[in-house]
Amino acid sequence: MLNKSEIQGLVSGLSQRLNTPPEQILSNIENGNLSSIVNKMNSSQAQKLQSILNDPEQSQRVLNTPQAKALLKKLMG
Repeated sequence: MLNKSEIQGLVSGLSQRLNTPPEQILSNIENGNLSSIVNKMNSSQAQKLQSILNDPEQSQRVLNTPQAKALLKKLMG
């Protein structure tokens, strides 16, 4: 299971590798729109993402990161 630091690192790494802002990655995850993310990933990255999404506790950790909270605050007003 990934800890909070590992999850933040994963989102940050994905952001850099996919040339996509972390906020957009988190937004796509939140909205269930993963095809645009997964299509840009190698198999190892896709497997890690799937692991997080299949585990409600890990998914919640992602949503509790400062980046996700900031994004949700922006989206919710």
